[in-house]
Amino acid sequence: MTDYLSFEWLKLSKRWMPRVIILLLLGGVLFYFVGEGNRVADQVNLYFPQAWLATLFASAFFAAFLWPVLGGSWAGNEYGWGTIRLVLTRRPDRMKQVLGALVVLLAAVFLALIAGLIVGSVAGIVIGLVTGHGALASGVFSGSFLVTFLKGLLAAWFVAAFYLIVAYAAAIVFRSAAVGIGVGLGSILAQFLLFAVFRDLGNPWAWIAQHFPIIYANALTQDVVAPGFPHGSSLAHIQGDPAIQTSLLALGIFMVILLAITFTAVSFRDVTD
Repeated sequence: MTDYLSFEWLKLSKRWMPRVIILLLLGGVLFYFVGEGNRVADQVNLYFPQAWLATLFASAFFAAFLWPVLGGSWAGNEYGWGTIRLVLTRRPDRMKQVLGALVVLLAAVFLALIAGLIVGSVAGIVIGLVTGHGALASGVFSGSFLVTFLKGLLAAWFVAAFYLIVAYAAAIVFRSAAVGIGVGLGSILAQFLLFAVFRDLGNPWAWIAQHFPIIYANALTQDVVAPGFPHGSSLAHIQGDPAIQTSLLALGIFMVILLAITFTAVSFRDVTD
């Protein structure tokens, strides 16, 4: 398994697509801080160390538009470039090859979140100094805050993993980067549009809309990090429905199904068909 991980990490370090995605994420975080920093009522959410939580909130939002591109292009381009055919001539373990790619991609997502936290920290400190509140918000660091932060980091990573796996699975099944990216991004847009329509049609359509994957993904990170923001601020609001545990379970089930489809496709289908 180490060889597969090393191979995928080598590709990750050489290709430009992951770097572009990470740069877009960092740019999105910075844009979020600049936009919210100009709104006096929301500045309190951006002071360091609450900046960590604001960064995770923003990262979860941008995840829907960034990580499907990486997941779809990573899996689909292997077929377009002939990498899969070349690798299969050496009779590898297909399951390990796919699993190794997913592990490296998910590690890249985590590292991107850490990079985003660094950018968010600097932005939060600058906003605090510019607005005269100091580089560090007093009385925030505590055991409960650090627990909230760690839970938020895992939640943001979990949401990003879901969006990445959706596109990755589609690219594997259809053996196309374009289809993988299209399904990843298109399914998100379709859910937003259908939610707006179904919500106004009443039950059972409204009930179905409440169980779209994006509903769980959008609620998870916000609800996890909400307790770490100042009481009464815009991001301190907990939606409560769906519950955090429900969102974790639902997204987990979706990912297990997608991974099962992915592993089935690479295990039993002839790649040259």
